[in-house]
Amino acid sequence: MKSKREKPFIAGVTTIAVLSSLLLLGMVFFMFRESLPIWSDIGVFQFLTGTTWRPVAAEPIMGIAAMLVSTLWVALGALVIAAPIGFGCAIFMAEFAPRSLAAVIRPVLNMLTGIPSVVYGFLGAAVLVKYFEATFDLASGESLFAASLVLAIMILPFIIANSEAALRAVAPQIRYAGLSLGVSRQYYTVHILVPMARKGMIGALVLGLGRAMGETMAVLMLAGNTLLLPISWFSKGEPLSALIALEIGSATPGTAHYQALFAAGLVLVVLVITVNLMMNTILAGLKR
Repeated sequence: MKSKREKPFIAGVTTIAVLSSLLLLGMVFFMFRESLPIWSDIGVFQFLTGTTWRPVAAEPIMGIAAMLVSTLWVALGALVIAAPIGFGCAIFMAEFAPRSLAAVIRPVLNMLTGIPSVVYGFLGAAVLVKYFEATFDLASGESLFAASLVLAIMILPFIIANSEAALRAVAPQIRYAGLSLGVSRQYYTVHILVPMARKGMIGALVLGLGRAMGETMAVLMLAGNTLLLPISWFSKGEPLSALIALEIGSATPGTAHYQALFAAGLVLVVLVITVNLMMNTILAGLKR
């Protein structure tokens, strides 16, 4: 039986959850409505697999395959870099770091999440891009790899904080039972603690991946902004978020160009939702 105090809280939380879901559905519906002529005139397959983007030509040609591949290169590349560092730091803070040191690191991580993305992009352009140009004798140091490096730094606080919370959420009884068997703390951490916290740690990866896919300013300043299909991590490219940010200001409402940008935004939203659903399916399988 729910107490009288619990009922208003449950009703409030339920209302917030419903409104949040309706807001997401409303956003998706609006983007679908604005982009509907693109799906009917060009077709889903052609729009997603086409490699030519000429929305303002006399005969517009619009395909986002190059931008879609650039988005995946940047986001997955950032995750590959950030995941081992983030998990290692979370394990260190949860199990091995002195309390005084962990108490200093946590506020620093929280401050990193509040730094505007344009600042990360500016520092990457001023330091990282210049370093690549000087070290590898390049005409331009911008690349998907440079964007991934900066994005990895941006998503690290999310991965570390959520992974550490998952590790600390493991029941103390399991911790005491493992250590009472006489195993080393390293063995206990790798073989008992991490497997018990894996659902929360995978959830941290999902949060970081969604953040990386939706980031705009940093990738806009570092990826190179070329509409060619990237063949490697070190090529230049233009992720979907950068494409929308660069061209939405010059697109006239009601034109095919404007509708195509909404279609690109819808693809990005669906991609993020799909990744989250896939990870939730994996987590459900782990729970079973």
